[in-house]
Amino acid sequence: MRRALRIVNVLIALATMASAIAVLASDLFDTGYRAHYRDAPWFVALYAAAQVVMLVEFARDGRLVPWLAVAKALAAYFFLLNFLALWPYWRTWSPARYVYQLFEWGEGQKVGLFAMVFLGRGAFNTVNAMYFTAPWWRPLRVRHPLLGRLVTAAPIAATTFCVWTFVQLTAQETKMFSPEAEEVARTVLESLDCEAVRANAGQTTTDLRQRGDRQYHVRITYDCRATRVLVMTEEGRVGTAASPRTECCKDQPAS
Repeated sequence: MRRALRIVNVLIALATMASAIAVLASDLFDTGYRAHYRDAPWFVALYAAAQVVMLVEFARDGRLVPWLAVAKALAAYFFLLNFLALWPYWRTWSPARYVYQLFEWGEGQKVGLFAMVFLGRGAFNTVNAMYFTAPWWRPLRVRHPLLGRLVTAAPIAATTFCVWTFVQLTAQETKMFSPEAEEVARTVLESLDCEAVRANAGQTTTDLRQRGDRQYHVRITYDCRATRVLVMTEEGRVGTAASPRTECCKDQPAS
C-alpha cells in the first residue's frame, strides 16, 4: 500500500513538474506567451522546484513525506473551499495548466474536472495524508480512544463528502448540460471583441438571443482575466464558454 501511494505521488509530481517546466520555458523564450498568460517567472520556477522536492521525497520515501502529504491535503482543501472564486482564473494562471487541460473535456462537460477536484485533490489527498501520518494519530487512538476517534472522524467525513459531492454534481450535470446551449455560448463568446470587453469589464449583462425558432437566455460576465458566457435554453438546460481576454487589457496592471 505504501509503495503504491508513493508511486502515485511521484507520478503526480512528475506530471505537474513537467507542466511547470514547459510553462517556464515558454515564458522565457516566447514573449507572446508570457504576455498572454501574464506569468511571473519566479513563481513558476518556485512552483517547479516544489514539485521536484515532492518527486524526490516520495521516490526516496524520505522523512519529509508525512509533512508533504499534509501540505498537499491542506492546499487541496484551500482550493476546494475557494473553488468557485479560484477556478476561472487558476486554471489559466497555474503553472500546472497543462495537467488541468487533460481533465477539460469541453467547456460545459465537467465530469473530468469534478473527478480531478473532488476525487483527486479532495478524497485522494485526504487518504494520502491519513496513511502517511498514521504513526502520529494511531498512538492517540490507543491512549485516548474517544479523542482519537474524533480526530480521525474528520478526514473520514471529508473523504466521504468529496465522493458524495462528485456523484451529486455529475448527476446534476447530466440533467442540466446542453450541447446546444454550449454551442450558442461559444458563438457568443467568439463574437465579443476587445472593445466590448474593455467597455464592460467588471460587469455582467443579460439578454435574450434568437436562433432560428429557439430563444436563449444569455449572461455574459466581462473580465480581462476570464470572460464567461452562460446560456440557458427554453427547457432550463445550460451551456457555458469562457476564455481569458488579457490581450484586450494589456495596458491594465496585472491582478
